[in-house]
Amino acid sequence: MRPALFFYAVRMGREKDNGKDKVARLGFFHHVTDYVVAAAFIFIGVRAQDPVWPLLIGIVALVNAATTRGPLAAYRAIPHSVHMVIDVGVMVTAIVGAVAVRNNASDALGLVALAVLQGFNLYLTRVLKRSKA
Repeated sequence: MRPALFFYAVRMGREKDNGKDKVARLGFFHHVTDYVVAAAFIFIGVRAQDPVWPLLIGIVALVNAATTRGPLAAYRAIPHSVHMVIDVGVMVTAIVGAVAVRNNASDALGLVALAVLQGFNLYLTRVLKRSKA
């Protein structure tokens, strides 16, 4: 049996004008992943020796996820094009932060892993939205 909350969230995120549920589900999962990545940056920052980079990136990612026009947004203020640019900025800043904290291998590895996750999320969003299936 599938959880009812999942179907409610997918139904809330559906596009009314074109009826393509795949795009809405893709936006829902992209948005969930944005929140997960932001929370992971903040968790890494809480336990890091040098918490500036992960906490700064996590706060920017959390504000970006909360203010974009998506199914789980708190304030629908930022358009998707700006959201994608900020996502790329979060990814690049995480890699720069990993180089900056290279004296602590676990913090650097965490930042790189989250940058890869964010990049994979962006890649899937851009590739799957264009498919005809």
